Amino acid sequence: MSSTSILSLADQIKLEATEGSLDQGHGHVRLLQLIDELKLAVETPTETILRLIYQPPENAALRTVVDLGIFPLLVNASQKEGLSASDLALQTGADRGLVIRLMRVMSSLGLCECTETEVYRATEKTITMTKPIGDGVPCIYDLTLPALAKLPEYLRQHNYTNPEEYSTSPMQWAVGKSQFEWLAENKKHQSLFNSYMSSRREGKPNWFDVYPMDRLTEGANSHPDAVFLVDIGGNQGHDLQALSTKRSDLPGRLVLQDLPKIVSNVDKSGIETMSYSFLDPQPIKNARTYYFRAIFHDWPDRICKKILLNTVSAMNASYSRIIIVDFVLPDMKVPRMQAAMDIQMMSIGAGVERSKKQWEDLLASVGLRVNGIWNAHPGMESIIEAVLNED
Repeated sequence: MSSTSILSLADQIKLEATEGSLDQGHGHVRLLQLIDELKLAVETPTETILRLIYQPPENAALRTVVDLGIFPLLVNASQKEGLSASDLALQTGADRGLVIRLMRVMSSLGLCECTETEVYRATEKTITMTKPIGDGVPCIYDLTLPALAKLPEYLRQHNYTNPEEYSTSPMQWAVGKSQFEWLAENKKHQSLFNSYMSSRREGKPNWFDVYPMDRLTEGANSHPDAVFLVDIGGNQGHDLQALSTKRSDLPGRLVLQDLPKIVSNVDKSGIETMSYSFLDPQPIKNARTYYFRAIFHDWPDRICKKILLNTVSAMNASYSRIIIVDFVLPDMKVPRMQAAMDIQMMSIGAGVERSKKQWEDLLASVGLRVNGIWNAHPGMESIIEAVLNED
């Protein structure tokens, strides 16, 4: 790329940094996108390819450093002095030469500082690695790597067709079990997974803080027997509890639905529980709201259509709404993390992170239409309101 183009990108970055929002909102994401564009512009094609080739060793080194517990050691050490490779070797039991090699990678990734030879100090990012978000490293690495390592072979043997069956997903093919079965058998990783998923939402607004709730409350049936919201596949009911705490004035009943083994121990004030699989027809008719959070990205279109049709069969055409909280990828310039997450979801369960057009097509295929999309942060899920087509 020409120096003129590079300078133009640098000017855009300066302008965004000066006038834009640097918090975790749309301005922040725009600034990161510009920085990525600048990096690609400055790199030679060979440098870009080499950087991509050597990402797997970086992830393997990071996974090992987490196993050794090095990040908490750095955080607990004197910020001024840090810890030497010899200190880390002594405290972890790892070979000193291995520690040096691993920490070269960590400092190059910006996860710690190396301010003098073989001495390492904690940074804000080191501290973050000791928080629940850091649980994603061992959990996601161990869960997804076996399937991802076999994904090219899987696609080659399946004639490069898009995985459409959960029961024959790349993970099932590679390791003989689904993500949910694997997590159920690995209790420690299940705990890490729950911690990581919760941490990703920490500090972010709830869906009902982003979505204009008066769209649901205005005109809602206030009869005590009327159902205001059904949380389908809502696990322990955390979303419903947060909603009822924030909005104690909601009309009608709040119902949590999930498999019997999940809801049997749920006891939350003001929330009803019901054993239910979303692969069966929806038993609650004419509810104001049928709510799905992070459900559809786990499943291929065929299963999603079945879930939606089961819900459509219970809806009141002029009254009911479906609320979906899931990623809505832009149709162009998809952020790198979300594009990668789509490949990950494909590999572990034939799932899909859908674009706006893909959501519109999926919903239209079962007689629904998108009635609005709301988003407070490009790196987080959006809220989709869907209604029955009037045609």
